[in-house]
Amino acid sequence: MFIRKAALRPVPPYAMVEGRHVDAVSQSLDDDDDALQNHLDRGFREFDARQAALSERAGRTLSGLHDELVQALGYFLVVTVYFAFREAFGARLREATEDDVGIAERTLEADTELRENDPKEPLETDDVVAMAQPAVLAFVQHHVDQALEQGGDEVDLEELEAVYRMVLVLVVTYSHVVSSPEGTPHDRAFAPS
Repeated sequence: MFIRKAALRPVPPYAMVEGRHVDAVSQSLDDDDDALQNHLDRGFREFDARQAALSERAGRTLSGLHDELVQALGYFLVVTVYFAFREAFGARLREATEDDVGIAERTLEADTELRENDPKEPLETDDVVAMAQPAVLAFVQHHVDQALEQGGDEVDLEELEAVYRMVLVLVVTYSHVVSSPEGTPHDRAFAPS
């Protein structure tokens, strides 16, 4: 599909997470609740140590939630999205800086505003992110849908939206902190500011 306009930078092909990496993460999640919780706890500690700026951003969102189902979903997605990028890129996934996170937040806001102000624009911002990282967004959206099914009318939709937005920030940030196979970082120039 042709995108008429977007504030989001294109993701370089070498930074796209292939479906097989998301599948590997899914398969690594044990069905046993205790084993899964231990796996996620270890993953969150690693995420916190290796992605401090993103961990701070995620922590702000997660700590402000009251809906336990949404909080659990957010925690799960923070860790599994990190696992997907780590699985795909290993050492090529560099630590995001506060600037990287801020740029991702501002461009997501700018893209959302751009689309809201154009009634002819058929795509939402998350559609554009999904075009850049289809396997990751399909995984995220699947788990958001499961949470909605599980929680029904009890799900706090505002909090769910906050978690979804935070996960989009993570995905956009990670997409632009992957070094090329030759080891050079992606061009960090942005159109919007």
